[in-house]
Amino acid sequence: MTDIIKSIIDWNPWIESWTIPKELLWYKRDIDIVNYLNFKEIKILQWARRTGKSTLLYIVINEIYKKNKNILYLNFDDEILKKYDLQIIIEKFKEQKEVEYLFLDEIQNCKNWTSYIKKSYDTKIFKQIWITWSNSSLIQKEYSSLLTWRNITINIHTLNFGEFLRFKWFKNENTNFLSSEKLTKIKKLFKEYLTFWGFPEVTLRKFNKKELLLNYFDDFIYKDIVWRYNINSTKIKNLALYLLSNNSKLFSYRKLAKTLDLNFESLSNYLNYFYEIYLFFELKKFDYSFKKQLIATKKIYSIDNWFINLWFSFSENIWRILENLVFTELQRRKKEVFYFKQKKECDFVVRKGNKIVEVIQITYSLYDKETKIREIDWLMEAMNNFWLNKWLILTYEEEDNITMEISQKEFKIKILPIWKWLLI
Repeated sequence: MTDIIKSIIDWNPWIESWTIPKELLWYKRDIDIVNYLNFKEIKILQWARRTGKSTLLYIVINEIYKKNKNILYLNFDDEILKKYDLQIIIEKFKEQKEVEYLFLDEIQNCKNWTSYIKKSYDTKIFKQIWITWSNSSLIQKEYSSLLTWRNITINIHTLNFGEFLRFKWFKNENTNFLSSEKLTKIKKLFKEYLTFWGFPEVTLRKFNKKELLLNYFDDFIYKDIVWRYNINSTKIKNLALYLLSNNSKLFSYRKLAKTLDLNFESLSNYLNYFYEIYLFFELKKFDYSFKKQLIATKKIYSIDNWFINLWFSFSENIWRILENLVFTELQRRKKEVFYFKQKKECDFVVRKGNKIVEVIQITYSLYDKETKIREIDWLMEAMNNFWLNKWLILTYEEEDNITMEISQKEFKIKILPIWKWLLI
């Protein structure tokens, strides 16, 4: 059992040094994670691997450590720790030291943890319990019935553009009052953001970004899916590449199964594995009928643009990359999003309650007159269905305001560069 203690010390360097290494803390995110210490419930940080969940735990640990040293952090990516039941690990450590604050990282790899955590919370063994995981299936399969009403769930996305700028030491300012020099700089950083996007460690790294991202992709495929579910690695990877090459396009399960020579059940399972680890996301067509929403063709989006750029040309796929970026930002902002299509397609409609409150169209540029007419024409079909006063077209760098009149009703179309919209 000494291997448990050795691993714990490796993951808790403050036990020996009595200080939190600064390199574990990184840069400030938009989320005020320390504020959650005011809540007694179990804090659950979730989203894909490598989005910065562990760093946020260290930030909380650093805050607690100023007043209380009885902290235990366990990372279950550790090959030794994942062999043991959670209760065994903690009891072994408590023979050496008291524990009042418990932090459990990548809990999906831990054995027999749910009942112990429930009991610990109900009997108030710990002052605080924090958990991270990178697999949403745990919500349904492993903890929902045990931890209901006992937790607060916090989504930790990849960096938004404002956070990305801070990681690059660019101070966020009023975007309406930028000097030519700063405007040039922010556009250059926006292109970098589009290319490599927002995994924190990749953003901070100056060299070998591609190699690191390739490792991330392999971890998604092999660690999170192939090894966990014992499935064919070639088929699951081919499906991932196909989805990346068809990012933001319409697809149906049956046609996709036929194209890739997969049976329908296998395809459904593979897609669900992707959704569980947040590698891909499915967008439904808007319809007031829930049944029609379910049977309509879907659209697919990726967690990160770089995975699209990895195998496919950036310049040839720029409109897909922009659309993917807007989708993930809407998701980050907790919007309920759909695409809309009758004769023509509108990229995104946002629903709040029973009403559509926002309609967004994405295009690289409106400089070409035919493109401008087409994009506005697509919006007009949505206008005839959702009588909103304001409409939004997002472009790579153009900005304008257009007023139109349809059936004696005035419509205002705002055109914004995506980088500016991201900072609103």
